[in-house]
Amino acid sequence: MNEEKDELEVNKKNREDFENLMEESSIKKDGYWDKKNPIVRLLLILLGLIILCGAAYYITMYFLNR
Repeated sequence: MNEEKDELEVNKKNREDFENLMEESSIKKDGYWDKKNPIVRLLLILLGLIILCGAAYYITMYFLNR
């Protein structure tokens, strides 16, 4: 009976350590790529414009050389 109690305590401690580790790591990464950040928003808009311009270029070249 004492072994089971020790094993439960070890499992409980391991579970708490795991939950603390996951909480710490998620907090550090959650705010890293915030969509509301003006720099990230500008980067995403710029990337989107490059993609749209590239797609438009290849579509027009396809129809002009057809």
